[in-house]
Amino acid sequence: MLLKRLAGSLPPELASTIPELESVGIKTTESIIFTHPQTILSLSSLTASQVEALVYLCIESSATRCAIADELPQQLQGPWQGWGIRGLDELLDAWNGVGIVEIAGPRKVGKSLLALHAALKILVQDKDAKCMWMDTEGTFSPERAEKILTNWGWKTEEERISVLNRVIVTPCFKLEGVYEVLQTIKEPAQGLDVGKTKVLIIDNIYIHFRDLLTNVSAQGHAELVALMEEVEEITYSQSMVSMIINSSVISQPTNSLSHFNSVNIKPALGSSFTYLVDVTLLIQETGKVFGIMDEEERERIRKLPGLRGFVEVIKSRVSPTGLWTVFETDGTLLYHVVPPPMISQQPRGSPQSVIGPLKQTMIP
Repeated sequence: MLLKRLAGSLPPELASTIPELESVGIKTTESIIFTHPQTILSLSSLTASQVEALVYLCIESSATRCAIADELPQQLQGPWQGWGIRGLDELLDAWNGVGIVEIAGPRKVGKSLLALHAALKILVQDKDAKCMWMDTEGTFSPERAEKILTNWGWKTEEERISVLNRVIVTPCFKLEGVYEVLQTIKEPAQGLDVGKTKVLIIDNIYIHFRDLLTNVSAQGHAELVALMEEVEEITYSQSMVSMIINSSVISQPTNSLSHFNSVNIKPALGSSFTYLVDVTLLIQETGKVFGIMDEEERERIRKLPGLRGFVEVIKSRVSPTGLWTVFETDGTLLYHVVPPPMISQQPRGSPQSVIGPLKQTMIP
């Protein structure tokens, strides 16, 4: 956590030392805790008692709150409602619905669309739930959300507005904006309903950290860990679903965590980021995974804003890893893709017209 975010809770004599510490490169609570006191004393004008007090307060603010096991609820059931698509829902079938889901992949493969569908499912089910959507790129489309609700059967404008008004979209073009939104969830302003935020979405987290993570400095990694610790605390303390949308980078020669040797991408922000979330879903176009694309899919991609996407559970604490499925979208709705038959499709007997496995897949 950044030291400047603790300034308001520190005694004045300690808060006044933060600018000096930042000027010598000590900017986070982790730096205070793990840097030898003699090093801090040699770099600053702080006294030994000030350093000791600052270390104590940093540890106190960073420590995880403890709980007695027999006082915990026996069955914690979160707001998660799935996507309404059998193949996708089976990926997280055993999940209790509270936690952090990472959705990673290249551009234009449906990451934001999956998050939007999941969020709207929750808002439709719970009439009091709210969704906090942090838009780091300015790409959120309310028109698409309205089209989804219309296709779900919400025909009147009044019904759709009742749902859309509970999607609170905040532009977060700077990292400070993300922290401000998290603070409003932790400490709602007077008059706001406490505990009504059930969905938290950051789209896209990669934007804020792509230039901070380097091989020569740990500052960006410390900032990333501090942010995800804040997200984790809010998610579990308020029984929420948090969806973190991430980009992807090339993995040479292939991604060892994938069950497909043709998958040559992995989530961005480093391998340690996957340990900061509960589930990592990796999305890729089916043509780049299976190496084949039927005529209908090729024509649809060329003329319409749709695609067929491959989703795999790369790492998970709440479900088996290696599960995968294929979904189809026209840019607004999601469709389940019927898997190809397991029996051989080789012609037998007299010559017949060839029907390949991908021809068996279709939109219902």
